[in-house]
Amino acid sequence: MSLVTVVVPTYNKAAYIEEALKSIENQTYRDWRLLVVDDGSTDNTVSIVKRVMDPAQTQVIERKQNQGICHVLNQALQTIQTKYFIQVDGDDWIVPETIEVLLNEMERQSENVALAYANTCHWHEKNGVLHYFKTMKHRPFKDRYDFVVYGSMVQPRFYRTSCVKNVGGWEIDELTGGRMLEDRRMLLRLLDQYNFVHVDRDLYQFRYHHNNLSQFRNAATYNLLIKMFTDKALKRWGDRYRAEMIGPPHLWQTVVLTPTNQGKE
Repeated sequence: MSLVTVVVPTYNKAAYIEEALKSIENQTYRDWRLLVVDDGSTDNTVSIVKRVMDPAQTQVIERKQNQGICHVLNQALQTIQTKYFIQVDGDDWIVPETIEVLLNEMERQSENVALAYANTCHWHEKNGVLHYFKTMKHRPFKDRYDFVVYGSMVQPRFYRTSCVKNVGGWEIDELTGGRMLEDRRMLLRLLDQYNFVHVDRDLYQFRYHHNNLSQFRNAATYNLLIKMFTDKALKRWGDRYRAEMIGPPHLWQTVVLTPTNQGKE
């Protein structure tokens, strides 16, 4: 079986990072290496990583300047030498079977499958206590347009490294400098030429807390980014559809596709 890189992007995650790291340490599949890329944290995130993890199995990259998640992931991509990698955010965690299950699935797939994903359990943290909220049961996509209109982002994201490198890594937008929506922009690029596979297991544990809830306050910017990256993808795919954003602009909007009756793939 293949060595897997676990990529953990961090920025001021000292309150949560140890739980993420422990979940990686507890994986049933043992042939992994940890790559932590810290985006200029001003807390003790990095010192916790170095204290908790085995240095023989861990690489830590400390960025001096905070530039955002896409810059972090692009630097990670330059470092990764394994066939596969999985992204685990520094405030989330994964169940013990995660790497084993997703690796086994990807090893069964052809080279044109760029991503394996599963289901996501959502937790709310209040006053330091986690409360279970819901489980997002993701599903397979009929085609790339089905992904475009899907209202949620898939997790965990277990990538075939060569596919991510082939599409050039994470695009840096002018609007945010690559600070938001790293997931959707990458998956839309991958769908230019690759497929995804879904595993119906509850593997990823997503934590809502007061810091990451800022993404909902930035809904207007997220909507602009979603529209921009969707429009670019639809153009690459032959202009068969036009995207419209539906819903109040101060909330996350839904993408609706309307046929153009003029483009073709």
